[in-house]
Amino acid sequence: MEIDPAQYDNHIEGGLYDDVVRQLMALPKGMSLGDTTYKDDFICESNINTGNFAYKCRDNGAEYETVLVGEILPRPCGTKFNVIGNHYLGTRESYRYGKLTLTCLTLPNIIDDRTRVKGVFALGKPTQATEMMYITFGNQIATLDDIIQSDMEELKRQNKDVNVKEWTVHAGTDQTGMPEYIPVNTEQLYVVPKGTQQTIQGKRARVAKKTINDMSELGEGKAAKKDSVAGGSRDNTQETEITTNTFYDPTVLPDYGGDLFQHINAKLHQLDIRNVENEFIPPQDWYTSLKHGTLVMIRATLHTFNWKEHRVYQLNGHTIRVLDASKLEIEPLSSQLNGFDTGGSPLTSNSRVSDAMANVQLGKRGRQE
Repeated sequence: MEIDPAQYDNHIEGGLYDDVVRQLMALPKGMSLGDTTYKDDFICESNINTGNFAYKCRDNGAEYETVLVGEILPRPCGTKFNVIGNHYLGTRESYRYGKLTLTCLTLPNIIDDRTRVKGVFALGKPTQATEMMYITFGNQIATLDDIIQSDMEELKRQNKDVNVKEWTVHAGTDQTGMPEYIPVNTEQLYVVPKGTQQTIQGKRARVAKKTINDMSELGEGKAAKKDSVAGGSRDNTQETEITTNTFYDPTVLPDYGGDLFQHINAKLHQLDIRNVENEFIPPQDWYTSLKHGTLVMIRATLHTFNWKEHRVYQLNGHTIRVLDASKLEIEPLSSQLNGFDTGGSPLTSNSRVSDAMANVQLGKRGRQE
């Protein structure tokens, strides 16, 4: 049997994958999703008002945060990281026009300031995973499955029939085997900044009047000095530090535009997405930095939504850190999104999980394909 040198090299002890796994195992008990135990490390609580489930740390009652790792999968597997994200555009309808059948969206749902749009990353087992990485990814799925199995047993005792959307996804139609994908939602892409919200609601501070100075009484030197302070040029030359309180014009994303988007005050929000050096990645670099094949670590919270006979399990990602860049090509962007033509051409979290992710040390050695 021939041995693939690149694959063999990636399986040797001490490679990138095993370095990541060892650091996950070194995190405090219950922090890494694959190393945690449901009902021992975290528990489920039902909200009396909404009926939804929240997950809390067993020891202190705080919201449970976890760390998981995986490789970003391509769009056919469920990744939706573009200008419309998980937004539901509407249903297609077919019309007969002579011998032609035309399919279109009759009334597409627009995206305005009130629309909640999130990205979705489908995570899968990393390419050419070592045994340690293979087990780690499988254990993440097993932890999520423990929650499902426990809830199914409770529903069975109550003789309830509920339509369930699980945390994980199977690759094909066979639902009996082990799931392959873990979808993770990002935070909202478009947000109306707080200052703008207060202005709209009439809560801004009163504008004070100022005295006009007679510029003729000032020497040229004094006038120039005042201009340099009040003219705003200083702000334009200074480099602004990127934080999660940074907002951008949505057009910085190359696929934004067209009648679908009707934002007035909403801006594109800087998500807590970081590179290998733990530095923020601005939106104009998102698509190149988070393409399929990228190995990422995500700080996430767990949520379950219940209404009528439906139950949806969802992972929400709050910090996304690139562990290893992808060598694959970017999937082509298209103005045709889901059949609709778009016409488009707080500071850092202080949670202990965020601190743990920031302390993960990564070498410069890349994966060998």
